[in-house]
Amino acid sequence: MASDNKRRGWIWAGALLGLIARTLGAGALFWAIFPLWLSAFWSVQGYTPTLSDLPRWYALGAFNIAPIAGMVLVSPLVVGLLSWFRTKSTREASKTMMFGYLLYALLVPPIAYALLLMYADMWQYRAWDAMTPTLFRAYLMLAPACGAVGMLVGWTLRR
Repeated sequence: MASDNKRRGWIWAGALLGLIARTLGAGALFWAIFPLWLSAFWSVQGYTPTLSDLPRWYALGAFNIAPIAGMVLVSPLVVGLLSWFRTKSTREASKTMMFGYLLYALLVPPIAYALLLMYADMWQYRAWDAMTPTLFRAYLMLAPACGAVGMLVGWTLRR
């Protein structure tokens, strides 16, 4: 009896540690992936990045910290949904990875945008006609990198 309780406690501790590691790891992965995505994005736009651009893109500022914070805020929910999706279905790992891509790509950009508006003290104005095009651009800039992080988090939850 005591052995079962001890084992159950270790299982819960391992699950909690895994959740914390995936949550903080998602933020760190975004910080690592986003500048690489920016270099690809700007290359398509005609601006070829140089090595001097990378330190600026990796520097921790408001435009990097807001998506990282959004990623960390969304991660417990997404990891819980991905774990549920994995256990309740007979899906292979690739479908869990795609579900992770969609969840992160859809949830993180609006939260990061809202955090930036709060940081700039602009949230109280809520000028939706001006905010909507900017939010669309935020999706174009953030969603692919957030989705890549979601795929990697989904990959860690494979069977």
